[in-house]
Amino acid sequence: MLWLDDLDRFLLPGGLDQGMLSALLEQRVVVMATMRSEVYGNYSERALRGMDAEVASVRRLGSRVLNLIEPLVLDRQWSETEMGRLRAHLANPKFDNRLADAAHHHGVHGIAEYLAAGPKLLEEFLTTRRQPKGHPRGAALVQAAIDLARAGISTPLPAETLLELSTCYLSAGDASRLQAESPEQALVWATETQFGVAGMLVATDTTEAWRPFDYLVDAVASAVEATAIPDEVWEAAVTHANGGSELLPVGRSAFRFGRLALAERCFSPLAARGNHVAMHDLGFVQRERRPEHTWPSWYRTVSETGTPLQARALGALHEVEGRWDEAAACYERAAGQGDALAMRLRGVIAQRHRQDDEAHKWYVRAAEGGDAVAIAFFNGPGIYRPERGHELGSETWDPNVEWDEEDEEPWQMTARTSRILSCNLEILADMAHDELTELGDQPVSSNSFGIFFALLPASTWNQPRNWRRRVLRALDDLNEDITLGRSPQPRCTAEELALHFALESASAMTCDEPDLVAEFTQGLPEQQGDYDWDVCSDLLFQDHDVLFLYDPMMQGLEHPNNPLNQRMGIGDLRPEGWFEEFCNVPPRDPSRGFTH
Repeated sequence: MLWLDDLDRFLLPGGLDQGMLSALLEQRVVVMATMRSEVYGNYSERALRGMDAEVASVRRLGSRVLNLIEPLVLDRQWSETEMGRLRAHLANPKFDNRLADAAHHHGVHGIAEYLAAGPKLLEEFLTTRRQPKGHPRGAALVQAAIDLARAGISTPLPAETLLELSTCYLSAGDASRLQAESPEQALVWATETQFGVAGMLVATDTTEAWRPFDYLVDAVASAVEATAIPDEVWEAAVTHANGGSELLPVGRSAFRFGRLALAERCFSPLAARGNHVAMHDLGFVQRERRPEHTWPSWYRTVSETGTPLQARALGALHEVEGRWDEAAACYERAAGQGDALAMRLRGVIAQRHRQDDEAHKWYVRAAEGGDAVAIAFFNGPGIYRPERGHELGSETWDPNVEWDEEDEEPWQMTARTSRILSCNLEILADMAHDELTELGDQPVSSNSFGIFFALLPASTWNQPRNWRRRVLRALDDLNEDITLGRSPQPRCTAEELALHFALESASAMTCDEPDLVAEFTQGLPEQQGDYDWDVCSDLLFQDHDVLFLYDPMMQGLEHPNNPLNQRMGIGDLRPEGWFEEFCNVPPRDPSRGFTH
């Protein structure tokens, strides 16, 4: 294959012509090329008619070549289909960090623009001020725009403002080079479109006003040693705050940078005008600046008249500081306005205080309101237990009669127990396979009703199809253990949860469908311990830590850096860690395929 980047460079006399292209095609060479749309337009018949005769004669040679090819137009902005594929890719635990960064920060620019031009523009911006014939004033203009964006300004920035602030970034050593670079030249350099995409400063709908290319802002802000924003720039940000509409983001940026006095200056006028968001933020700032004056009046006002989100946030702050009654009151206020998360958090408070009935009531309300964690709480697997006197099992075995432990052989599942568990693993796998075909990469939602994947913890609901297929394989792997005459031994978190669901399903079958159980176990002898699912649950697992994922009170425990996780030695329960095999069990064959 022959790849010609910027094809126009090859459409010159002595370059690619009709004869050469035909020769390449006869040799079965695939020829691919790229060309920017504005350059491609220069070879159209309409464009050629308006050109100088000599230039048109040269370009007509290239036009004849272009007439032989099949163009594929690639839009600067990705289509909804392409964005959908990007979202599916980012749902994969092994996503490309560059694509993730572009997806989150590309702003008004397309993903392709962000990826193609961003690194090049950043490289030139970082090196130009150090070069002997660089552009120190131009780089200072760009730095001023970047820092104003970091300070919370997103509206167009007048060139006059940028020129005034550029002096903050110029050193005495720049003086000699500044004589050769006028303000006008600096602005031209900073705004010049490069790589056919954009300049470091991007034009806006406002005349003589600019904004920085998003990639530059993100790169500078995420640098390990991000530079401080000068005082003059902070003051300019407050002044520029567009009649007050940007005071809130400027104040929040100031708070993040530890500029508490400046943040208070931004929030105060908005709070005085009744802005509940500003009241909420002002309360945090005042509390940080003057900790001896806890819970300023702004908090009380927001708590009583603010939005559900603000009431919930205040409840969380009360909870952090151990004021449980105040936290409960805030959550109830937010819940009264339909905030499902507040309902769940209110249930957590009740659960912490061992008020189980109260907690259950709030979790029901949260689940009905669509809270994913609360919904999953009611999906956690457990063991079904029959009414006394209706147990299936050996008629000759009384579970209440003790036997001599010295005569006891090592425990293993009985033949009938193994058969029923195997049947339920197979049933679940078949159902999960059908569900996987229908669900694909779509996320599970609070309205999803499924046999298997919708019953997994809420933290897994956004996982892609290939992740779900590996969970399906966990069911098959456990069933393979039984087929080989062994008790199922979970090797990873996915297999642990798969076995929990299989035990739940098997125990339900022995409780509710005795005729079906008899059909499945026909010909197998009765034995002591048939269908003792509680014993199976105790002995087939190393621990039941995976079930913490269903507990609303334990949210966050799945992360290995969580202090409680580390204290309990739980390990990584995040979805991306579900298939890491435990180090104290024999590994499965990595070359095994998929049964389903």
